[in-house]
Amino acid sequence: MATVNESVSIQKIQDGLMASTRKVWLASLGALSAVEDESAQLFDQLVERGKGVESKGRKQAAKAKKELENTTEELTVKLDGQVSDVLRRMGVPSQSQVQELTLRVEQLTDKVDQLSAPVKTASAPQTARKTAAKKAPAPQPAKKTATKKT
Repeated sequence: MATVNESVSIQKIQDGLMASTRKVWLASLGALSAVEDESAQLFDQLVERGKGVESKGRKQAAKAKKELENTTEELTVKLDGQVSDVLRRMGVPSQSQVQELTLRVEQLTDKVDQLSAPVKTASAPQTARKTAAKKAPAPQPAKKTATKKT
């Protein structure tokens, strides 16, 4: 049988083991609590950083969009100018020129009608012709075609 000294010694070892086990347990709980606190702080920090990156990204996207709009506008103006130059070189009248000519033709038609009124009486066909002339679109000039030299 075990002696009293041996029993006391075994009891001290068991108590020491229990105390050590409890300390390990408490240390584990402390570590878990620290990780939880740190992870919450880290998460909050990451959220704040994410907000900054998102804001910066939005600003960059807005800047890129504005640059694209400006470039598109510049290209449109250049293209319009080039198309106008090509049409002018081909002899195609501009819209304002066509409107001027249309107005001038209407004025001349009115003058002709006024001058011919004493000679002829106004009839329905003349009135219809006048109305049709005002409503009809201006004639487009014939397109020039290149002739091949041989």
